[in-house]
Amino acid sequence: MTVRKVIFALVLATMTAIPTIIARAQSGEPEHAAAQALAESGVVDVLEHVKQAQAQQLEGSWVVTVTPAVPPGVPQPPSFRAYGSFSRGGATFGSDRRRPTSKQHGTWAHLGGNQFAWTAIEDLFDGMGNFTGSVTIRVRITVTGKDEFVGVSNGEERDAFGNVTFSRCGTIRGERIKIEPLAPQCQ
Repeated sequence: MTVRKVIFALVLATMTAIPTIIARAQSGEPEHAAAQALAESGVVDVLEHVKQAQAQQLEGSWVVTVTPAVPPGVPQPPSFRAYGSFSRGGATFGSDRRRPTSKQHGTWAHLGGNQFAWTAIEDLFDGMGNFTGSVTIRVRITVTGKDEFVGVSNGEERDAFGNVTFSRCGTIRGERIKIEPLAPQCQ
């Protein structure tokens, strides 16, 4: 229903803007006047609303299953679980279940349609708490439904001096974390 309302508003705003643009063009006003007329008519506002609605597809918290990609003949390592939360404005934080102290911070961006980019960084430490390096994770996501996405990823590990020590590609699948009801005995 919301999509229909947005489309209707866009059509209405365009129909309102066209006579203004034509009149300004015939009067010999500069080209930027047409762009200003579009902005004044609300078309730009409607387009921005559509863009924000698309970006909101990713906002929220997700359980992410990562499956490493390996060359033919190399034994397949097991998939693992991570978590990612995406906030309005482009901030993200997450964790990797394989590392108990995992804290990832990063950013995400809407690329258009149902496509998104996500980059996160995590500092690594040894058992004594000494900094040993970092991991940078780069992901391209396609939202495939209201509560799921798929994508490809690249994880790059660096030592404490910034030298790349490990790089691996993989595929990911995300499922939105949903509100669950309280257990009957707790209500």
